[in-house]
Amino acid sequence: MKTIKNIYRSFLILGGAVLVPALARAQDSGGGTGSGGTSGGPTGSGGTSAGTGLKNPLNNIDTLPQFLNAILDAVVQLGTIVLILALVYVGFQFVAAQGNEEKIRSARSALMWTVIGGLVLLGAKAIGLVIQGTVQAL
Repeated sequence: MKTIKNIYRSFLILGGAVLVPALARAQDSGGGTGSGGTSGGPTGSGGTSAGTGLKNPLNNIDTLPQFLNAILDAVVQLGTIVLILALVYVGFQFVAAQGNEEKIRSARSALMWTVIGGLVLLGAKAIGLVIQGTVQAL
């Protein structure tokens, strides 16, 4: 059972290493169009516009619910990979049991928890929408 926990922990760390840079990459815009410039009138005519404003590093994510949905989508995608690998590992446990009742019991327990995790993963988007609707209703 410690091995499964170590595998899940490794995938969590690896997922964080992949997820954080993907969410935080900067927008690729074609140059600064600052609003105002450094000299000139209130409309920004004249002067230099060297992109003095802050840019949103997240692509088209402007609100907290959009940000949370982007995180949830990334977690579901990574969780799907982890689920597939966990199912392969459980299958390996069944094969390695070779009729040993204790190992088969352990493999059945691991399969049950993997299936439960898969069901939670499938329902994650629905759970997120329910929570979002509840918070907006308050």
